[in-house]
Parts: sequence; C-alpha cells; structure tokens
Amino acid sequence: MYERILVPMDGSKNAHAALVEATKLAQKLGSKLFIVSVASDQTYAHYGAEFGSEIITHFKDSATKFLESAVEEVKQQGVPVETSFKVGLPKPTIAKTLPAELNTTLTVIGRSGVHGLGKAIMGSTTNYVVQNSETSVLVVD
Repeated sequence: MYERILVPMDGSKNAHAALVEATKLAQKLGSKLFIVSVASDQTYAHYGAEFGSEIITHFKDSATKFLESAVEEVKQQGVPVETSFKVGLPKPTIAKTLPAELNTTLTVIGRSGVHGLGKAIMGSTTNYVVQNSETSVLVVD
C-alpha cells in the first residue's frame, strides 16, 4: 500500500512530528522512508545585497545536521531510510518531482514549517502539496 514514504523536512518541530508519524507508519507497513530537504534555488536579496551559492551552502550544512539526526532516529526503530538534499522550488519539488523520482506512494508532511504563520494556519508549502501532490498526503500537526 504505502511501501515508499516521502518525508520532507526543514528542521521545524512540525517536520519532526511528521517524521515520528511516518516512522510509526513505516514500522507497521514495512515501508521505507525517503527523508528530504529542499532549498529554494531562487536568488535571495536582502538590503540590496544578493546571496546565491553562499546561502545554498548554508542551507545544505543546516539540512545535513537535521537529516543525519533523522536517520539515526529512524534507524533505531528498524526502518529503512534514505536521505537527500535537493535544490529547487520546494512546493513543486515536494508535490511532483520527488514522488516521481523516488517512486513514493505517500507523502507525510508537517502542517507548517519554519516559515509557518502559526498553528491556526496551514503552511503554504503544505497547502500546495495537499492540493497538487502526485501521491496521497498525510498532514501531521
């Protein structure tokens, strides 16, 4: 049924909650987790200065830390796992590109991420994924 589960992570508490839920589900179903972090490839402008590759390097370094921690947590539960860091537009990458590339059958995502507007509102990336995903989506709070 859900043999290959995609779990996008951004280092937020909600993303970790999604990881915990996905791990439980994977244990019960004998599934494999694919934990990914996606950094936007748009140029960032702040106070007249542009940041390109430097900010992507920062995102990758940060993602490496929480992805490594996620792998340890999942492996302790006996669940097979792979991780990857992607550069692109997060919304379509999570909703369409990664499910196709990884042949996943379910996406488990936190309600909002590091840029969420609060618990009362579903994050814009999560909302996009729910509306446009190539697979079923489980939203975790």
